[in-house]
Amino acid sequence: MLRFASRAVMALGFVALVAGCQGVPGDFKPDPKLKTASMGQLQSGVRDVCIKAQRAKSSSSTAELTKSCGCYSGKALKSMDKGEIDFYRSNGFFADSARPKAQAALNSCGLS
Repeated sequence: MLRFASRAVMALGFVALVAGCQGVPGDFKPDPKLKTASMGQLQSGVRDVCIKAQRAKSSSSTAELTKSCGCYSGKALKSMDKGEIDFYRSNGFFADSARPKAQAALNSCGLS
């Protein structure tokens, strides 16, 4: 159950990013595990949320999206500076300054 809640929190952050940054609900609480997650764990979580978001928008399978979403999660997180990573860890969604970087990663990995 905790794993599902963790992924749901990460999904909310990604959906807020992809949906045009329409805001975060006032009662949103980030997963406390983000604060101590390794970069590999952060990338894995972002990749998994990307797959779910992309599957909701297309008929692509999880297997088909794994490579593109892995590309996205790696590029997006690697393009962020320490402050933006710290913001993500604390808040569960990307900082305003990181959103253009994440969008560029989506585009370069063939995602929308």
